[in-house]
Amino acid sequence: MKYIRAKANFFRYADEKLVVTVSWIIRCMKESAIFVDPTPTIAEIEEAYANYYQKVVESAGGSRLVKTEKRESKKKLSDLLQELVFYVNVVSEGNLAKLYSSGFPVLNRKRKGGVPDTPGSPFLTDGRKSGEVAFGFQPVGRDMLYDYCFAMEVDDDNQPVWGEIQTTSRSFKAYQEGFPPGQYIYFRVCARNKHGCSPWTPTVMFMVR
Repeated sequence: MKYIRAKANFFRYADEKLVVTVSWIIRCMKESAIFVDPTPTIAEIEEAYANYYQKVVESAGGSRLVKTEKRESKKKLSDLLQELVFYVNVVSEGNLAKLYSSGFPVLNRKRKGGVPDTPGSPFLTDGRKSGEVAFGFQPVGRDMLYDYCFAMEVDDDNQPVWGEIQTTSRSFKAYQEGFPPGQYIYFRVCARNKHGCSPWTPTVMFMVR
C-alpha cells in the first residue's frame, strides 16, 4: 500500500531554499481549483512569508537581535505551513496529482496502513466561564481526524445519550460551551483516517461549573 502525503518540515530548510519553496507553494495554492478553503488562509501565509523574507534580507551581516527575529519569523511561517499541509493532505486523500498541484514536497513510499489506535487520556476540565468546559486527549499519529461527542443525560440503562458527533484535527485543549452549570456531562473521542475509525475512548464524566 502506498503512503502518500505532502510534507512540510520546513524549519530545517536553509533560508534561500525556504524562500523559493514557499513562494512556489503560495503561487500554486492561489491558482488551485482544488484547495479552495485552506486553513490557515493564503493571506495569512503571505503575511508570514513577507515578514520572514524581510528578516532574511535584514539579517545578512546584521546584529544578533536581527538574526533572532529572523529565526522567530521562520518558526511562525513553518508552523503555519504545517497546519496548511494537514489541510492539503485531508483534501487530497492520497491522490498524487492533487498533492503535487499544491506545490508542497510529496512523500510517496510504501507503508502498511490500518485503523488508528484509540486516543489516550481524554479529559474534561473547567472552561473559561460558567457553562463552558475544556476538553482534550493525546493524539495517535499525524494526519489524523478525531470525532468526539458529548452527552447531557443517560437512558434507562444509565448509558449516555450521545449528541451530534463533531470533528477536529487538533488534540490539544479546546472549549465547548452551552452546558447547564451543576449538571454532569459525558465526553468521548475516537481517531479516524482513510482506513477507518478507532474504538471510542472510555467515557469521561464531569460536573459543569
